[in-house]
Order: sequence, then structure tokens, then C-alpha cells
Amino acid sequence: MTETSLPLGAAAALDDPGDGVRITVQAAGIPFAALTWGEPTARPLLLIHGVTASAAVWWRLGPAFAATGRRVVAVDLPGHGLTGHWAGHHRFRDNAADVAAFAEAADLAGPELQVIGHSWGAMTTAALPTAGLRPATLVLLDPPTIPHAIISQMLADPDSRTYDVLDEALAVVRRQNPEWPEGDIRAKAEALTQLDETAARAVLLDNGDWDGGLADLADPAAAGIPVWVVRGDPASGGLLPDAALPAFEARVGADHILTIAGGAHSPQRLYPVATTAALLRALED
Repeated sequence: MTETSLPLGAAAALDDPGDGVRITVQAAGIPFAALTWGEPTARPLLLIHGVTASAAVWWRLGPAFAATGRRVVAVDLPGHGLTGHWAGHHRFRDNAADVAAFAEAADLAGPELQVIGHSWGAMTTAALPTAGLRPATLVLLDPPTIPHAIISQMLADPDSRTYDVLDEALAVVRRQNPEWPEGDIRAKAEALTQLDETAARAVLLDNGDWDGGLADLADPAAAGIPVWVVRGDPASGGLLPDAALPAFEARVGADHILTIAGGAHSPQRLYPVATTAALLRALED
């Protein structure tokens, strides 16, 4: 498989993704909602979304990963999607502890588990080993490496607040992102009607500078776990700038960093083939 080619089943799933199956898993006092695709006995892959999003952001990639023979589980984080039950755990390690509890309760936490996290989900993914969960592979999708002054500005975006009416959210997301596929517009809009705005504010305002997960990856608990970084293109809105690459190369290896040319912070939306191919490359390491 090259960087821009996909197995036939995965390519077909991107073109015509199947609906996931909804489950609820009680863990850490939270009724976690999740979407699943694939055979329940297949190798597990956990997908973790970013702030203001939900499990539905994986609407195409989830089925594509399942088509490669994986049990794919995309979780709604606390305060997001259908999970709700925000408990104020805005710190990355605290959120990781909740996700680790979910993985255990959902029967995912075995030696074959692989994890992909996007944005806030990438920061959470990097912290999972500190919470006692040691997946076989950690993949960080465009982990933000930006100062607090910039990350906090995201709260001013019209597509980063809660909406009571889906049609209003759809209109805002469509106006802000006219190039997005309809499936991504709907996934984001639905997430904004489900969002606990207190959760989003805490995550964006109360975590200080975001380091892309480097500090947590440097923790001894993460030693020996293969880590990959798949980033967007900084020139197109990716949040891992070129200036930060040497630190990531020193931590994960230059050959474990892939860039989606032209991709924004969520490259899977406009570059689903290239993003899926890069993520599968990481998972097959």
C-alpha cells in the first residue's frame, strides 16, 4: 500500500460508509456512548475525537478501518455526543483515565489494542499510558502544538458553541465550511447540538499551552510503545507547525511522522483517502 492507495474494502467503505452500531458502556461513573463497526472478535481499534466533535466525526474512517478486519470503536467523550455527564476532567491525564476505564469496561484493553486520537483526542491518546493503558500502537492525528493564547481563541468560532436547533447548526457549519462533504457537515452540526459548552470551555481555556502530547509521551509509562504522528499541513490549517517537528522527531522518530499535503487540522474531511492511507500505514507498523 502506498501513501495514497487503500485496500479495496477500505476504499469502498469510504465511498459508501455503513452506519455504525450504537452501544453504551458504564465506566468511571459515566455512561459512555460509542459507535462501533466491524466484527466484535476482531482486533480492536479505539478512535477518540476532538473538542466540540463526537464519535460521528469518524463516519467514513470507522467503516474503512473495519473493512481491513478490525473491531472499531469510536467513543463520545464526556460532555460530547451522547455521553454527556461532564465531570470537569479537562486535564488530558484525567480524561485519559476516564477513557482507559471505558476501554477496560468495553473489553478493548488487551495487548492488541491500537488507538487513534484527533486533536484533544490526540492529547488524550498520548496520556493513556500514564493512566495505566498501554496500547500496541498510539497514533496522534494533528496533535495541537500551539500556545494557550491561540487554542483559547477557538471558543470564538461560530462552530464551537452549543446550538439548540439542528437546522441552525447545519446552516452555521455549512456557511463556515462550504467545501466539506455533507456527511462531515451533519456530523459536526449534530455534535454542536449535543455539546456541553462548559466542557469545551474548560478543555480550551484551562489546559495552558498544548504541546502535542510530548510531555506525556516522555513519561516512563509510555516507554517502548510505538507512536505515530499524522499531521495536517500547517500552510492549510494544521496545528502542528514545522518548528515543532524536531521535538517530535526526537521523541517518535522522523519516519513515524506523516504529513497530509493540503490537509487542515481535520485532514480526514477533505482528504479522506490520503488520511486513511497514512493512518493504516501507522497501524500496520
